[in-house]
Amino acid sequence: MDTNGVEYLDKIEVTIDPRAILHIQGYSAKKEPNPAMLNLINRAAEDARPLVKPRAICKEFQVAEMTEDKVILKNGTCFSIGKKISGWWKGSKSLVIAICTIGDGLERRLMELSSKGEHTAALNLDIAGTVALGSLGDQVHQHICNRASATGIEMGPFLNPGYREWPLTDQKIIFEIMPAATIGVSLNQQCMMIPKKSVTFCAGAGVTEVQEHFNRCRHCGLAKCPYRRISRAEDGGLQGLHGTM
Repeated sequence: MDTNGVEYLDKIEVTIDPRAILHIQGYSAKKEPNPAMLNLINRAAEDARPLVKPRAICKEFQVAEMTEDKVILKNGTCFSIGKKISGWWKGSKSLVIAICTIGDGLERRLMELSSKGEHTAALNLDIAGTVALGSLGDQVHQHICNRASATGIEMGPFLNPGYREWPLTDQKIIFEIMPAATIGVSLNQQCMMIPKKSVTFCAGAGVTEVQEHFNRCRHCGLAKCPYRRISRAEDGGLQGLHGTM
């Protein structure tokens, strides 16, 4: 559905791969889970599926100017993205902005489990929700890229406020120009999204230099982050987390 240039994506089926949950838990081919833990992980993936209600919106905004460290839209909006991102998005004619969420059903279930003292189940379910959000983000990424590719447009990396030099406070700007409330997402005073399992991301469209196989984790500096994307060669066969934002 497209309303006033905003595209609503509410028919996406997310994937919750237990191997991605295992990766976040610190398991790999060299450190395999015992059967009991594996059963708990599989159960968490199954329990999460009916609680996940994926929704997303995206919209394309025309770019007026790309400076050394800012992107200025034709509607007057200015994002302080920093020099690195400005370089990755160089030449962009427009900026695509998206907001994704899996809803608050899983979050409510987490509160129930925690109140009962079922902390292990809550932890595994929480990670399953993160994997679900990553799967949703990946599919929205692919949707945007496929649409751009069909018209010969090259997309820059998908990034969001809080990444590298881009201040988290620019989330406020995104929520000023995107109808996040229509998919049940809001922003608190600390610029954190509600529900928690929600994410924003942006990408320059029409870049002059394509970043082949761009991996945001290789540029963020948090090498020990449990949500770090890794390749199959690095993890010995376990599948890394799908695109957390």
